[in-house]
Amino acid sequence: MLRFTVKRGRSLLDKPLAPVPSPISTVARAALRDFDQFADRVNDVAAGLSHRFLDSGDPGRLRAATLEDIENIGEAEIVFAQAAYRGLTCALRHLGANEGLVSEVRIAEAYKTVIQSGATEGDRFSIAAALMQELVQRKVVRDLLSGPDQEAASLTEAELAKVSIFALILWFLVEREGDQDDVEALLLTCCDIARALESDLAERCGDVERLRDLFAAYVDKI
Repeated sequence: MLRFTVKRGRSLLDKPLAPVPSPISTVARAALRDFDQFADRVNDVAAGLSHRFLDSGDPGRLRAATLEDIENIGEAEIVFAQAAYRGLTCALRHLGANEGLVSEVRIAEAYKTVIQSGATEGDRFSIAAALMQELVQRKVVRDLLSGPDQEAASLTEAELAKVSIFALILWFLVEREGDQDDVEALLLTCCDIARALESDLAERCGDVERLRDLFAAYVDKI
């Protein structure tokens, strides 16, 4: 939250200064440099805190982790939160969101809630559907700003959040093959599928069984 707030504030301040008279623009640029130094300090502190409280100990394994892999790891909710944070950040960027807040804490809480609810007693598609519903309800993705991509800009924040979360969970379901570089390409493919299914997601997101069927229908097509 600290990093996001500072970044958003900086983007609002970062406007063209050319039309401003020289003495004022000089002062403004000096103020922006001071702000950037402050932002760097905030970023360092926030990063240290996040690693202290949300550290799975092995970041290298997160890029290629599937839901099945994560279930068998200690402190699974933290591992899931870190992997989901990376995946959602990449997915949102691909879908046209320039900025947005992705909460690792809320992601971890969502995963833990699903595990404790007994949803994991079902098949992997039922788990996926329950996870998506929980992530959407907790608003783990919010405060999005769309980029110049007009197709992405046509989605509301809620719609873009659903599309990115569906892409993330679909990505977690697909079996991994090939080297590490293929993992990100796989996520982008899942994003494109999720974008095409946006209307279906709007209809099915409130129904766990119909959402489960949607995951089951597309995971083997990738």
